[in-house]
Amino acid sequence: MDVELPKLADTLVEGTVARWLKQPGDAVRKGEPLVEIETDKVSSELEAPADGVLEILVAAGETVPVGQVIARLEAAGAAAGVHHAMTGPAPVPAPAAGGLSPMRRRVAERVQEARARIPQGACVREVDLSGVDRGGRSWTAYFVKALAAAVPVENVGVAVDIPDGPVVPVVKGAGALDLDQLSAAIADLAARARARRLRPDDVIGGQFTVTNVGGGGTLMAFPLVNPGEPGILAQGVIRDGRCFLTLCYDRRAYDDYAADRLLARVAEELARL
Repeated sequence: MDVELPKLADTLVEGTVARWLKQPGDAVRKGEPLVEIETDKVSSELEAPADGVLEILVAAGETVPVGQVIARLEAAGAAAGVHHAMTGPAPVPAPAAGGLSPMRRRVAERVQEARARIPQGACVREVDLSGVDRGGRSWTAYFVKALAAAVPVENVGVAVDIPDGPVVPVVKGAGALDLDQLSAAIADLAARARARRLRPDDVIGGQFTVTNVGGGGTLMAFPLVNPGEPGILAQGVIRDGRCFLTLCYDRRAYDDYAADRLLARVAEELARL
């Protein structure tokens, strides 16, 4: 059976074989982690689609288009073991130029693309959160809930920073979830992102993004809009019950007045929670 590079996101055209988790000639079982794949949106483990003996066709560190065959699984005892594309241990990829991982390189490329192609605007408000009773919930859940109601949208991406680069898993049906459910869903996605256990459908379908830039003490930031989305909401550090909230937006989706009204609605929704 051929093992192809899957389409891990709706806009994905290529991905990098980050690391083989099995060696050439290993007998693998269906569902076992086979290889780590990196894209500009996600780092994910690809599972073996069937039982078989592994033949590796694409070395770790190589970038290939979606649909390319990267390995084969031959039936035990078949002659494929004599014709391996690679023999010996699967190689470890060489360090990327400039110290960037393949994922961070692709993120940098997307940033350049976004700067060149998206006419971006931004507006900022200071919001009062002193009346919010968190009850152990994450702050991000509140901002996702407020944004989903204000736009309105159902699927909201949540930026998560991992060592290889930021990923944006998507909370599906965010508008219908209560704060406890949202907090649990965000925690689950963040934990699986950091453990490199995101599934392909975890990173597709986002309609807007929320990023907590205040986690490291940043007062405010102006992140770039993700291509294909109308905007991104950035929460700064919360001090004395207040924080700066930045809305960066694609001017093709919102003019300055509409964006300012949207951010005002987000603030109003926060006050209701």
